[in-house]
Amino acid sequence: MKIVRHFMPTRVVFGRRSIQRLPEEVEYLSLDTSKVAVICGKSAVSNGFVDTVEKLLKVKLSVFDEVESDPSIESVEKVLGRVEEFSPSLIIAIGGGSPIDVAKVVSCMLRNEGDIEGFIGVPECFENPGVPLVAIPTTSGSGSEVTPYAVLTDERNWRKAPLISHHMFPVLSIDDPDFTLTMPQSVTANTGVDALTHAVESFVSKRATPISKLYSVEAMRLISKNIARAFGNPRDVEAREGMMLASLLAGMAITDAGAGLVHTMAHVLGVMYRLPHGLSNAMFLVPVLRFYGFSVEGEIREMGRAMGFRSGNIFEILDELESLLEFLGKPKRLKDI
Repeated sequence: MKIVRHFMPTRVVFGRRSIQRLPEEVEYLSLDTSKVAVICGKSAVSNGFVDTVEKLLKVKLSVFDEVESDPSIESVEKVLGRVEEFSPSLIIAIGGGSPIDVAKVVSCMLRNEGDIEGFIGVPECFENPGVPLVAIPTTSGSGSEVTPYAVLTDERNWRKAPLISHHMFPVLSIDDPDFTLTMPQSVTANTGVDALTHAVESFVSKRATPISKLYSVEAMRLISKNIARAFGNPRDVEAREGMMLASLLAGMAITDAGAGLVHTMAHVLGVMYRLPHGLSNAMFLVPVLRFYGFSVEGEIREMGRAMGFRSGNIFEILDELESLLEFLGKPKRLKDI
């Protein structure tokens, strides 16, 4: 067996009503709550998530709720400027992948000299740890709470702009499925496909390890079992819990094994047409796996078993995967979007 590495420094608390554990976890980690900045979107405020956190911590929060979907470098710089003036002792990110990614970048930029563009694409881009960051995800897709990645949109150069550093791992993540019950059907589908793509791409990756494959396979199994239920009934808490665990595991898998061609192409499409990331992934997931074909024959068969598909023929397995995406409302042709 080749030498493998696994590094996941985030303390994760998972399960329904786990948000109630936030104060004791913050105390356990000796986090300074004297000046807490919350980075989020508008929905985290309107859905009452910010109020819940404020009541639990019993401190006055400074809320920065300007995060946009698929945030641009410019928009992150604006958030960074405002948070820098506040000079927080702790940052809490509430939301999906976009607020968590923005919070990661802001956290590290506060403790590292330079500008954001100078860190794009640089391996291990930050030298110093950032301001301690707590992640509270409200979607089940990005797995950003357990990855060292933050992906921004570079509108000047028409590209996705990745930042990568082990300093961007949050110190704590509270993964409470109850916080995902407000997701509309379209977001449930898009984020679910994003998690599925993470699971599949990490599984067929040449960087996959025995550890990452355990995460990938279980994530695929959980998604197959729960995504249709969560899509059809947003209040199905058991299905929401399964999807949140799948997203978490798939995030851990891409931390070790990375993503691949599906994400590369989806990022281009997303930048050009401002499409939701999960929708862009859905366009390319099956075509890319067909292109890989027999080079990943064993992996596709194992994916089929994990997802409970009937056939052992790899192309019939991909037909079943395509049918699942169609059920979730995902088109097959670029002209449809």
